[in-house]
Amino acid sequence: MAVLDREQDIPTLNAVNMVQLHNVTKAYVNQLALSDINLEVKKGEFLFVTGASGSGKSTLLKMLYGEELPTQGEVTVDECNVAQMRGDALSLLRRRIGIVFQDYKLIQQRTVAENVTVVLEAQGYTRKEILRRLEPTLKLVGLRDKANCFPGQLSGGEQQRVGIARAIVSTPPLILADEPTGNLDPDNSWQIIQIFRKLNAFGATVIITTHDEQLVRRCNHRVVQVCNGKLLTKNI
Repeated sequence: MAVLDREQDIPTLNAVNMVQLHNVTKAYVNQLALSDINLEVKKGEFLFVTGASGSGKSTLLKMLYGEELPTQGEVTVDECNVAQMRGDALSLLRRRIGIVFQDYKLIQQRTVAENVTVVLEAQGYTRKEILRRLEPTLKLVGLRDKANCFPGQLSGGEQQRVGIARAIVSTPPLILADEPTGNLDPDNSWQIIQIFRKLNAFGATVIITTHDEQLVRRCNHRVVQVCNGKLLTKNI
């Protein structure tokens, strides 16, 4: 069975809630980014986090993989307190989280295939397993014929799909995407969202930040909004 061709390929975690934020506040020296945030995201859920640019959406995601720490409160992923994790424990948690960035973060001197497999190489996968995973992942994001191209030869939408392929090639159960359509036109944006929806159908939990409410309206998924540091349930 090809990688990512069925729900069973997505590893399962123990908790009913994939993500929990309990009374979380994040403050910087001259700014209160988030205030008393409470959020539960169940395993297998698809969640949009909306809000204006600079509202704290990215900060919220960064706390889920330990790049930012809460000033107060508790952030848990699969019942692990992320703020208390260090070293190997945090690295192992991050291996179960696929992260998609708005600015792609591709290595310009490496091909599409090399950009995707660099994550597996760093995690010690065998060459045989890397090759087994590569083709079906590129097929899923529509880039099988671009494997030997370099990022500079791709459109913005194609570069974003490379970033998605890199994030999902290890079949993580949790996928975080920070404004993944922010630099794309409506058609490319919809194609990207459809990839995430397919991953969700396989069983992955997906959390996407966006300020594109028109795009959110086209989907029938739960939405929360960050506004003035608070997290609000939003009806689209």
